[in-house]
Amino acid sequence: MITNKGFRGFVLPVWIFTVTLFGCILAAVPLIIHATRGSSTSTATVLINRDAATVYADAVKAVKQRGYTEITKQDDAKYFLEGTRKGKNATLQVIPVGSDQSRIIITIENDKDTTGINEAVEALVETCRQLSLRCEEQKN
Repeated sequence: MITNKGFRGFVLPVWIFTVTLFGCILAAVPLIIHATRGSSTSTATVLINRDAATVYADAVKAVKQRGYTEITKQDDAKYFLEGTRKGKNATLQVIPVGSDQSRIIITIENDKDTTGINEAVEALVETCRQLSLRCEEQKN
C-alpha cells in the first residue's frame, strides 16, 4: 500500500510558511497617502482594505483619544467629522469604495505663515498608526 503521508507532511509546512511569508510581506508594504496642498487647505487621502463603518468608528475613537481635536460636528450616517485641530478647521471623512474597502480623507486649514508641512498628512499618518496600519506619503 502506497501512502501520500510523506508528501502531505512536506507540503503542509511549506504551504504554511509561504502563506505566512506572503502575509508578512504585505504587512510590511505601507499604504500610500496621496496629498495636496492648496492655498488655504491641505488634504490627505488613503485607501484601506476595511469596510467604511469599521474604519470610521476606529478613526473617531482615535481622534477622541488624541484629544487635541475638538469635534464640532459628527455625522455618523455619512462617516463625517468636522472640528478644530490646533486652532485650525479640520474634517475627516470615510467613503465606502466597496464592501471591504474605504477611503479616508482628512482636510486641514493651512497655517497663515505656510510652513510647507502638510498637517493633513501628519494627521492621517497618526490615524493610520492608531488603526494599526502603516501609511506613508507618496513623494513625487
